[in-house]
Amino acid sequence: MSDTPTTCETISQMLVADVLERWPATADVFHAHVMACVGCALAPFYTVQDAAVVYNLPPEQFAAELLAVIDTPSPA
Repeated sequence: MSDTPTTCETISQMLVADVLERWPATADVFHAHVMACVGCALAPFYTVQDAAVVYNLPPEQFAAELLAVIDTPSPA
């Protein structure tokens, strides 16, 4: 997936566990929405879009929030 640009669409189709592993700071977004995805047994099987739907969140908005964290440079 390293050659694919990181967009809301690509984030939406990624597995929750993959997003959390690649960008650990995204855990804060899941926690902000009181989502139990971090550490959940289903995280390796649910896409970000699936999780948003389960938690009644607009998938596009949730993916955009994750992308905002992903695109924020980490402090050195």
